[in-house]
Amino acid sequence: MRKQTKLYLALYFSVILAFHSVSQAAEHIEPQPKTEVIKSDLGYWLSNDSFVTIKDDEREIPVLFSEYMSSNKRGIIVMLPGIEQSPLQGNGLSYLREALNDDGYDTYVIPSPELNINANMIQDGIIDTDQNQPTSRQQNTISFVSESALNDYKMELIARFDALYKTLALRKSEHIAILAFGNSAGLFAEHLATLPQIRVDALITVSAQLAHPNRNKHLAASLSLVSPALLDVFYSYDNPAVLHTVKDRRRWAKRNSKYDYRQRELFGQNTQKNQHYRLQKELAGFLRQL
Repeated sequence: MRKQTKLYLALYFSVILAFHSVSQAAEHIEPQPKTEVIKSDLGYWLSNDSFVTIKDDEREIPVLFSEYMSSNKRGIIVMLPGIEQSPLQGNGLSYLREALNDDGYDTYVIPSPELNINANMIQDGIIDTDQNQPTSRQQNTISFVSESALNDYKMELIARFDALYKTLALRKSEHIAILAFGNSAGLFAEHLATLPQIRVDALITVSAQLAHPNRNKHLAASLSLVSPALLDVFYSYDNPAVLHTVKDRRRWAKRNSKYDYRQRELFGQNTQKNQHYRLQKELAGFLRQL
């Protein structure tokens, strides 16, 4: 009986030691940031001559560049993808870039900065006390992040735009338009509402929103204060953060006498191929009126 007990104890401790060694060996590996995945994809699918390099302080940032392909050049369009939005995905951005080249525009696509979604989550009150996990992580969508994270993203986005604008500003005879998506559109509209000393002829926002409820509530007023002509595009099945502010955007534009504000609804979802074509037609018509 004693021998059998000793055997059981030996087996028990051997299992415990084996489990402990396996748990030590299996270290947690952080996933690669989405921005790095997008950068790697762009480098794989596109040649080096598809990029131009801009310098921001001591950094060098590759910007996707495509030259106009029509008989006459109409201007320059700087494209700001949304958070973690790739220029290669089937979201219409790649199609728009080529279509705008055919319409006579040089296009520059500034890569989106990385979003630190956990920045000051507790301080900003975005931690779910029941699950002790960020709400946005649970939903697996970028729908609710801290103001600190948005501010960090905004500062980096504007820094990248300013680095490119230093070059574009030298072309004083050319029209410059901004085409921005999602949260990038909302944050850049906030920036333009402060009336910075930059020359931009038009701002086109697609599904403009801000992933923080208080900031998103004031986005309608910010859109009405930007100095460039504004085309505000949204989809019938868009994010609720967009749809809940559509009416207020029109009201604020009227209140602040922004007569060059235009709002367009695209019926359907933004993943449908015919929507990409409709969006391109709306952009072309708007830009030709400038």
